[in-house]
Amino acid sequence: MAFIERPNSLRETAALWHAIAGQDTSAESLAALDAWLNESPGHRAAYRSIEQTRSILQSSAQDPRILEMRHEAARRAARSASATNRPVRWATAALIVLAVGAMLWVIASRAGFELTSLAWRNGESLSPATRSYATKTGDRLTVALVDGSQVTLNTETQIDVIFSKGSRAVRISRGEALFEVAKDPSRPFIVQSENRRFIAVGTKFDVRIDGPQVTVTMLEGTVRAEGAEVDSKLEATVTAGEQLVATAHAGDQIRRINTERETSWRHGQVIFENTRLSEAIDELNRYSTRHMALADPQLADLRISGTFNTGRTSAFIEAVTVYFPIEIGYADDHNVTLKARQ
Repeated sequence: MAFIERPNSLRETAALWHAIAGQDTSAESLAALDAWLNESPGHRAAYRSIEQTRSILQSSAQDPRILEMRHEAARRAARSASATNRPVRWATAALIVLAVGAMLWVIASRAGFELTSLAWRNGESLSPATRSYATKTGDRLTVALVDGSQVTLNTETQIDVIFSKGSRAVRISRGEALFEVAKDPSRPFIVQSENRRFIAVGTKFDVRIDGPQVTVTMLEGTVRAEGAEVDSKLEATVTAGEQLVATAHAGDQIRRINTERETSWRHGQVIFENTRLSEAIDELNRYSTRHMALADPQLADLRISGTFNTGRTSAFIEAVTVYFPIEIGYADDHNVTLKARQ
């Protein structure tokens, strides 16, 4: 059974559990972890925050400044563990906790992450707060929210986060965002676009805005879709592996989809499967300031399959000019025109 010493704060407790989970995978230890997580939404939020911090630390592990901070944190943790005869696993947890404060500003500026501090302890309620986040063309941004939820913004995205004691709400006005929602049955998580609301308790889903069209892709759990106004005709339930396509003047469509393909942008890629060339070009144009266009309308219906890196317009152009009867008609730093090969 994993040994648990009482640390000084909820965050330290979460760090200790995280360290133990990585070393002791016995059924007894995992059951104890589950019991602790289920005691309070605050426990889950703190544990999720430690996971996110650990991920960021790993992504910037080779930065010389961060390496020095980690070494110093490890030395302090080791001295503390030796002086009090604590188990080695506590030193591992202490490494995470001690390093966070000094390293966070370095990691945020280097890795492009923006972290908001945890605002509750053991069920303590959140104070009202509004924060706005946005990305430019080709950028991605991951934000850890105060309740333990995480949002990843795709290219050219704008969101406003409005949390209060009784509600968790995010408004997405443009672009696309992936939401990983921390469970809190007493405060549903609401994502709102111009004409729809999507309500979740604990789940993972993607919301994309294309003009009047809103697309919701479910990776985990369930979301209830509603109209912005009370309208039973616009109510729908979307579950894992499904995608809801909603427009202002047409009925909703729910279909089964490949979630990895639909959310491949998280890894800096787009995946096409028998996709019309015009649609593939429109999709890739989202990620680059150098836009492609077809000079000949008959090329629009050519079909393309493959995986392409976002922001790599030149690689895509090379591929289509090799495999299709297409050549470059005009090109400069901002525009590329493709035409039928003569």
